[in-house]
Amino acid sequence: MRQLAIIGGGFMGAALAQGLVDAGWRRESLVIAEVREARRFFLMEELKVPCVRSAREAVADAPTVLFAVKPQDFASAMANVAPVFTREKLAISIAAGVKIAAIEAALDCAVIRCMPNTPAAIGAGATAIARGKYANDSHLMTAFNILSAVGKTIIVDESQMDAVTAVSGTGPAYVFYLAEALIDAAMAEGLSREQAYALTYQTFVGAAQLLQHDPAGPEELRKRVTSPNGTTHAAITHLQSRGWAETFKEAVHKARTRSEELGK
Repeated sequence: MRQLAIIGGGFMGAALAQGLVDAGWRRESLVIAEVREARRFFLMEELKVPCVRSAREAVADAPTVLFAVKPQDFASAMANVAPVFTREKLAISIAAGVKIAAIEAALDCAVIRCMPNTPAAIGAGATAIARGKYANDSHLMTAFNILSAVGKTIIVDESQMDAVTAVSGTGPAYVFYLAEALIDAAMAEGLSREQAYALTYQTFVGAAQLLQHDPAGPEELRKRVTSPNGTTHAAITHLQSRGWAETFKEAVHKARTRSEELGK
């Protein structure tokens, strides 16, 4: 029996499907509709998750429907499946900025809004979920269990979702961008491309694991590395003189503002 229909087979839809399968979900309990051709082979042949072309077909016998479509495509996706949607179904949305009230008005059912990120594809996602007015504790736990299968999940108020989008939803791109910059800097200082990649990748992995395992927190961990007048002190002082932290805060705020705009 199908338990979950995923509408939208782009990167995030495929990432969630892969994460759920890796977490032990039966492939036949999933169905994905509106899969992009670039991902159809992976989903059907490699992951072996059922794919259908019709969203209505996918939704018809699935008690839970997860919308993994872009915000600008969300209204048309809801309009397409509304005729076969019933009040008994649970709608889960990962569309940035799209408000719960808009989904409730279109589908007349329980709604959970969530914001995962792309590391869900390897079971290391960070997701926040918020419930709508028709969603009960059972609905909330259903969504929590689905998203927890692909990483860490927390419950927030919907008023916090735009901030979540700017922090963890967009967050992997910040990390990747910093990795790009560190690799470029390493090569500029004379390291080969292979050396720069190897050292940068392991530095990010190690630092992230240290953050998880040491309760001291990022500020204290940074101070431990920063000896007075040492090499790290020289680098951090330069970043501080250029207002790096404030610039970063402004960038996160820009992402939040854009999330709010998408919701309108």
